[in-house]
Amino acid sequence: MDEGSSEEQETSETPKLEGVDINKCSEPQKLFNIANELLHTEEAYVKRLHLLDQVFCAKLSEAGIPNEVITGIFSNISSIYCFHGQFLLPELKTRITDEWNTNPRLGDILQKLAPFLKMYGEYVKNFDRAMDMVNTWIQRSSPFKDIIQNIQKQEICGNLTLQHHMLEPVQRIPRYELLLKDYLKKLPGESPDRKDAEKSLELISTAANHSNAAIRKMEKMHKLLEVYERLGGEEDIVNPANELIKEGHIQKLSAKNGTAQDRYLFLFNSMILYCVPKLRLMGQKFSVREKIDIAGLQQNAAHTFSITGKKRSLELQTRKSSKTKRDKEKQACKSCSESFNSITKRRHHCKQCGAVICAKCSEFKTFADNSRNNRVCKDCFQLPSATLCISGSESAGEQKKKIGMEKQNVWGVENSIFCSHLLFQEKGKTWCKVWVTIPKTEPLVLYLQGGNQVKVSACYMLVLKNKHNVLRNRLE
Repeated sequence: MDEGSSEEQETSETPKLEGVDINKCSEPQKLFNIANELLHTEEAYVKRLHLLDQVFCAKLSEAGIPNEVITGIFSNISSIYCFHGQFLLPELKTRITDEWNTNPRLGDILQKLAPFLKMYGEYVKNFDRAMDMVNTWIQRSSPFKDIIQNIQKQEICGNLTLQHHMLEPVQRIPRYELLLKDYLKKLPGESPDRKDAEKSLELISTAANHSNAAIRKMEKMHKLLEVYERLGGEEDIVNPANELIKEGHIQKLSAKNGTAQDRYLFLFNSMILYCVPKLRLMGQKFSVREKIDIAGLQQNAAHTFSITGKKRSLELQTRKSSKTKRDKEKQACKSCSESFNSITKRRHHCKQCGAVICAKCSEFKTFADNSRNNRVCKDCFQLPSATLCISGSESAGEQKKKIGMEKQNVWGVENSIFCSHLLFQEKGKTWCKVWVTIPKTEPLVLYLQGGNQVKVSACYMLVLKNKHNVLRNRLE
């Protein structure tokens, strides 16, 4: 009853503004409203700290719960309670209830006491661990559970759990920052309290950033621990220098049969873990297939990124429409219409148009921007822009020489009725590949070019039959 009567006495001394339009209040009255809100919230907050330190913590200690468990749960809550209950709250109460009419200031008090708010960093950093410890001991210790539940049933708890009350210190410093910013907005520019209030806001913001940094560091380590468990401890990634940036599912196209295979990537600030899903054994969800260092990687192609390691290289593409047709939608070769199978008739893609073709119909090669021999279909090979590539074991100089010679024959590509690689055999000699052209200007003449046995360009009149020369129309 004494406590209740003292609260009634305090509220009677503090002006009430119920039913008053705040927008119609004068500027000094608005400042007092903010100060009064700070005082009331501080009083309620100190009661919560008293509940945590003098009720929960004390009861558990009396019941014989190990000290390391109590410290692990409540951290430095005793120091926080002592600071607010014996220093900050008495100073605010004296200033706002007794001295406000003669000295309407908050900045000097907050500036003097704000540096002590840095002690919240330790509490915030330990918060997640404390929550896990509370849940663990509630499940494993009946005496611990009974004490917590008995206290939570009391009126002082307000039908809230221990975990809810433990969250209030984490939320308190941002609350100070918001109230002080609101106070500065209402404070006149010439007010003697402005300089102290601005300095107080700077100190409180520093304390808030200190707590936020502790929260971010704690969350970062928590994410690393989660990934470590999902990988079954295969990779030692729990390191303050590591930071998880992104993770997600991808699909890898098999080089053998073109089927999509599920894969999972973990992108860190210094590496990528290329993983495969696995059956859940002892909580493990993924197995690391490759660890790739991403230092010095460069993006070359548009909408793609490459991952190159010592043992493996990957090229991944972002979500966009692809020229490559879906393998499941194409069951037969575009050129010869023969059905695909995974053994003798495998799928290939034309690097020019994306058509799905078989190996026989994709033996044409062209040089692309990457200076590599790319597999293309017959239609793309005959395009004027196609750069011819001679297969075989010739050196790069010989290939370029032949390419230049063939490119000079404009009729070989643009002005021809037929042009293609064919296999040519002279009597008593082996087959060789030659470039065959029937020009539009000479429809009855067949021109041969290239090949080991055809040392110079040769031509054959189609109206004549040469029994010693045989042409086999086998497209290369």
